[in-house]
Amino acid sequence: MMRSFERFDVILGLLQAQDYVTIEDMAAACDTSPQTIRRDLNVLARDGKVQRYHGGARLPEAPSAATYEVRSTSHVEEKKVAAGLLPDLIPDHSSLFIAGGSTLALAAQCLRVREGLTIVTNNLHAAISLYDKIGFEIHVVGGAMRPASGSLTGDEAARIIERFSLDFALIGTCGIAADGALLEYDQSLVPPLLAMIANARETILVADSSKFASTGIVRSTHLRSVDRLLTNETPPAASIELVNSFGVSLHLPGS
Repeated sequence: MMRSFERFDVILGLLQAQDYVTIEDMAAACDTSPQTIRRDLNVLARDGKVQRYHGGARLPEAPSAATYEVRSTSHVEEKKVAAGLLPDLIPDHSSLFIAGGSTLALAAQCLRVREGLTIVTNNLHAAISLYDKIGFEIHVVGGAMRPASGSLTGDEAARIIERFSLDFALIGTCGIAADGALLEYDQSLVPPLLAMIANARETILVADSSKFASTGIVRSTHLRSVDRLLTNETPPAASIELVNSFGVSLHLPGS
């Protein structure tokens, strides 16, 4: 029989792998009763390690993740410049994924100059900005809503994304680490993002210059998975060397 700290490890491991886990699934994984799991969840919730819901639990949203309203008003001009480079790379009548985040919501608005696009997105703000564009076909995936990103997230979103095979994946990031890792604040954003990359023929990262000095707590993917990086100004020399070392094509205003 597992001791309580061993069950805690199993429960947290399940929640890291899935957006939401039922009490019954936790009990089966720990070979114990639902009543025992409920007591364990009470302890973990009291310590701030899980959020309890009727019939199950999920990990709490990262406290360092700013609200969408805060993010959408941060570095706006820089984001607009980076996003403005996108239309020249997306031909009419192509297909693309648009991942979550305020930068990609701005990028979506820039795509209104194109014609006949097919778009699959978990970014509600992007979908709203494009829904009335005549000739566009918009698919919004399901999933758990994350207010900090304005996105539908988790394994459910990833499973729907995996049904598609598209030309481009448009992704963002909270920060670019010194080793080339792309960072996020919320791990539930990672499964749909990885599914987009895996099911697109080309991946485009849109990131304003502040992302070269930003940090996150979760590694989402890596520059080696990116084909093109769009940013608003020339990055520091070390960042350019990093981008070039992974064969990423760097796009700047006027280039």
